[in-house]
Amino acid sequence: MFNLLKCTVMLRKTILLISVFFVYQVGTAQNIKSQATFRMLKTATSLMEAQQFDAAEEFFKKGLEKSKANFDTYCQAFAHEGLGNLYSKTDRSELAITHYKSAVRIYRSMGLTVIADVVETLLKSQQGVGDMYAGIEIGAKGVKLSVIEVKLSKDREYDYTLISDTSINTDAAALSYQSEKETREAITTLWNILSRRYSIPSKKVHIVISSGVKQELDKYDKVDYFTQVIRPANLDPEIRIAYITPEQESQLSVLGIVPQKRRFTATQLDVGSGNTKGGYYNENKTFIPVTCPLGTKSFQRLIESKTEDIGLDSYVRTAEGLWRDSLKRIVMNEFFIKRDVRNRDIMYISGGVVWAVVSLMHPESANYNYTEITSQDISEFRKLLYTDYENLVKPDLSFMHDPEQRKVSQKNIVRVVNTYDKKALLAGTIWLDELIKEVNTANPSKKFIYAKYAYVGWISGYIIKKVTQQYTGLVN
Repeated sequence: MFNLLKCTVMLRKTILLISVFFVYQVGTAQNIKSQATFRMLKTATSLMEAQQFDAAEEFFKKGLEKSKANFDTYCQAFAHEGLGNLYSKTDRSELAITHYKSAVRIYRSMGLTVIADVVETLLKSQQGVGDMYAGIEIGAKGVKLSVIEVKLSKDREYDYTLISDTSINTDAAALSYQSEKETREAITTLWNILSRRYSIPSKKVHIVISSGVKQELDKYDKVDYFTQVIRPANLDPEIRIAYITPEQESQLSVLGIVPQKRRFTATQLDVGSGNTKGGYYNENKTFIPVTCPLGTKSFQRLIESKTEDIGLDSYVRTAEGLWRDSLKRIVMNEFFIKRDVRNRDIMYISGGVVWAVVSLMHPESANYNYTEITSQDISEFRKLLYTDYENLVKPDLSFMHDPEQRKVSQKNIVRVVNTYDKKALLAGTIWLDELIKEVNTANPSKKFIYAKYAYVGWISGYIIKKVTQQYTGLVN
């Protein structure tokens, strides 16, 4: 009996040793079989980076030939990937696609899923195909759904195209039972639209509470409660409701709004309903956030809390007094510390009130992605709101000869009027005008640029950041 048990134990040890040896052989079978071949492919990569394309092609092809002869699958995949990169750089698209496909197929057969995914992204870039993402933003004045296609450009920059955007007006920042119910219903509606119309995996859907709403929730320590109470019952459990700070929102806005070529030379300011935030990258490429605790809607609430007179004159006097007596000092201190807000030549500005100014003062720009406006435009808009409101909201469009363009502009104007009443516009414009005057004190020739899709800027930046971080933390 003892001998039988001893034989059994020995047999198990033998089987275990054989199994370990087999696993080791399988693992090392995926290693490089020929260092000479790999050095040849590495030389090809260096030649390609040095723009020596003809020589690089020779080395890649010879390396591919040798790796096939040696049954070296890893080097085969590496060679195909290198040729894909080479043909991409030299505008030979069909060849690039062919070699990228081969590289992806071989990497996946070896179980190298991370590198296979990366090369597949390069393949999609060559094919002009992007990945679809969705973002639902819970803001102070509403809930927005943005469907975005993210592509890797030929220059290896992530870019996005807004495929669709839908919004539902709510007052989430009111923090009442009714506002919580309306916010949950809005998220449910947008989630249902997303589920029916688009095949986007849950891991590519992001629901985020804006910094303005979070700022209000923090006052009562209700962030966790709010994320639970607004969560729809049918929402995929894999999707979490996140939130961001004003500083994070500012950095994401720069990423989503400012073109790459100006990312380190321009500044950005978002005049939101709950707060005002922006920022810029300094000479060390460190992001410097710029924040003010008030926005257009919160400024309006502050005005209304300080006056019982419903007349327009009293309303304006109260607003101007609040700015002069306390708010100006807060803004001046922030701009004094963050000097480049004033010093730089270009500022990208966004927010609902900026959209209103551009739509009514430059109605022809409704189809433009970017529109330059001046500080004089904003000051004039503020004046006309007070003195000639009826004509301001009905601008003459006869100078626009294209009927389709006129139709788009008129529709845009109607949206502005339906979104803001006179006092809301006035409060927002006073806040915006005074901010811009402070911005202009050091550099009066500064250019101000309004981005049409700025209202999805930070959520687009949030998605792009998630895309660029998709391979971090996988090194082990």
